Amino acid sequence: MFSKKYFQDRPILFLNLVVVLGALINVIYTVVKILDASQSTVIIRYQIALGLAGYQRGDIDQLYSFAIAAVLIAVVGMLISARLYFQRRQLSLLILSLSLVALLFNLIVSWSILNLL
Repeated sequence: MFSKKYFQDRPILFLNLVVVLGALINVIYTVVKILDASQSTVIIRYQIALGLAGYQRGDIDQLYSFAIAAVLIAVVGMLISARLYFQRRQLSLLILSLSLVALLFNLIVSWSILNLL
């Protein structure tokens, strides 16, 4: 699946490194913020339809899903990109770019929820 030609392409290699770095930043930030939390229950979701009572509480273990999602986004994006590289290089670049955007959104959402701790 991963060939030498895939890793010799500089834009592909750069995007792969940025995706891995983005996932690593997501995981480190999530783990550090969770370890700093002293509460046993935290806000895990906000629903606008519920108004003032829109904050839903849950166990602190549920916040690890942000780190798991970051790893899954990075791994699946890289695998799909490598698989599509030999068919269409531009599509491979698009997949890596979109996984980078998804990691950025994951970081923004996890940052906003973890700051409520």
